[in-house]
Amino acid sequence: VFAPEPDKRMRRWVILQLLGTYYHNFVTHLLEGEYQRRVYALAEKGQALTATTLTEIKTNVLSTFWGDSVEIDEGTGLTWMRQPHYYMGLYAYTYSAGLTASTAVAQMIKEEGQPAIDRWLDVLRAGGTMKPLELMKHAGVDMSKPDAIRKAVSYVGSLIDELEHSYQE
Repeated sequence: VFAPEPDKRMRRWVILQLLGTYYHNFVTHLLEGEYQRRVYALAEKGQALTATTLTEIKTNVLSTFWGDSVEIDEGTGLTWMRQPHYYMGLYAYTYSAGLTASTAVAQMIKEEGQPAIDRWLDVLRAGGTMKPLELMKHAGVDMSKPDAIRKAVSYVGSLIDELEHSYQE
């Protein structure tokens, strides 16, 4: 799909799909993680977690993040009710972490070729024999530092730039 002379409409569609994936996994899950942190902080203090409290927290998280740029509907705070992430453990962050790591690996494969492919295959073979940070370091990605997320955000920016440019041609 990302061939040197791709069909422009297909490429735009692929970029839009990628942007949707990044938005969902970076923005949506970031907001879910913030919501969870606030809920758990109240639980640790022994405060009752009623539906009203949970709805207020969700509304506040969304309002704080979006500010004046998005109008938050009255019922938006109720969206906490549909998320299994909230009652099945703290794992929402793993989506954005995985996407960040895979973006870095894909970029290394594109830039380095076979050496990066070989490292990635070694990581896949290693499976659960190492901790996630160690596995990613073996692949060439240091997830303990902000560089990987910065590169992923930069990649998203390049997709947006390419999409905008494609409509100016």
